[in-house]
This record gives sequence, C-alpha cells and structure tokens, in this order.
Amino acid sequence: MAVVPELFESLKNMHIFAKLNDREIEKVISKIIVKKYRQDEVILWQDDTNSYMYLVISGRVKVVQTTEDGKEIIRAIHNAGDSFGELSLLDNKTSPAEVKAMQSTTAAIISKDNFFEIIHTQGKVIDNLLLMFCGRLRDSWDRVEMGENKSAIQRITILFHQLSLTYGTPITEGILLNIRLTHHTLASMTGMTRETVTRGLDLLQKNTFIKIRRPDRKIILLPGFEKVGIVS
Repeated sequence: MAVVPELFESLKNMHIFAKLNDREIEKVISKIIVKKYRQDEVILWQDDTNSYMYLVISGRVKVVQTTEDGKEIIRAIHNAGDSFGELSLLDNKTSPAEVKAMQSTTAAIISKDNFFEIIHTQGKVIDNLLLMFCGRLRDSWDRVEMGENKSAIQRITILFHQLSLTYGTPITEGILLNIRLTHHTLASMTGMTRETVTRGLDLLQKNTFIKIRRPDRKIILLPGFEKVGIVS
C-alpha cells in the first residue's frame, strides 16, 4: 500500500512502535488496514477481540461493558496514539467488552497473523508491549482500589489521579486534565450515577480541590487536591 505521510508519522509516534526506524515502520504499514468510524459506531465487537488489534490514528474510543440492566460501564478510553487488543491476540481469549468510537475516529486494523509476524520480526515491539502491559496493570490496580471505595469523593479522586498520569498538563493553577469529561462519562467510569458524580464534583470544587475551567469544561486539579487524602 502507498505510504501516506500522516499515517507514517502517526505510527512512529505510537508507544507500541517506539524506536522503530523508517524501514521498520514501512513494514508495519504493509500489514495494516485503515478504516474510519462514526461516533458511537462499534469498532471491535466482543466476539472479535481475539482476532484483531487496533491502533487509534485519530479520534477517541472507549472500551465498554454493558450490565444486565443495560447500563454502560466505561473500562478505558483510548486516544490517538493508543492501541488496544494486543493481549487478546496473545492469549487467544476474548475480552468481555466492546470498543466504540466516541467521535469520528480513524483506526488501523492488524490481524492476528500479521500481529505475530510483526512481533516475531521486530524485537523492539515486544519490549514496548512489556512496558505498555506494566502500565495497564497499574491502571487495573487503581480501578480495583476505586471499586473498593464506596465514597463518591474517593472514587472521583482516584480516577482523576489515574487520568492525570496520561492526560495531566502542568499549568499555573495546577494540573490540567487535557481530556473533556462529561458527567455521563465520569459516571460510566466510576460506576456511579450522574447525580452522585455531580454532588461529588460540587463538593470538590467547594473545597477548592478542583476547578472546572470555562468554556471547555476541562478539569484542573488545584494544589489542594493532594489534601483529599487519597492521592500520595
């Protein structure tokens, strides 16, 4: 396939392909298929999670599970530069979740056969995968801790701390979470209702632990955030 400059640069900047040279990136490009998805379109169905992996070229996706009563729980959010589905290809087990586009998204698809060909011929990719899996394991520990805490403040605080590691940008006022989080998204990520999330955010703002910036509604973790007692 012809190498599109934007695609080439996108792959070079992805964690999974870090340190690959130009020729190695070109070999990866020959193994992928690029597709575009509309907002709310399913990118990866649960039954297909052990057949393909995806690379987010642009846009944003969410990994969701649906409860028996139809409630959607967001397990993870992936942005441009992220990848997902590698673990299921390695252990050949499906994941109990689906992946949906949160906005117009462009993703690159890699089949299982091509994935194994890449990791068998590109040793750097295996090294990168190990680092990525370590980070995801730590994220999982944080989510277990969040699930064990019944307090809305504790759950929101743990989530913000986790998000700050990926999306945090230091600014004059504190740490900006450079991701737009609606009350619905926060509720889905913490397993609480929107009303409970709203009350928790109001309390955190009242005590000057956070600030919701206008007009983009992004959250700033103020210096007092450390005093909540959950984040070290």
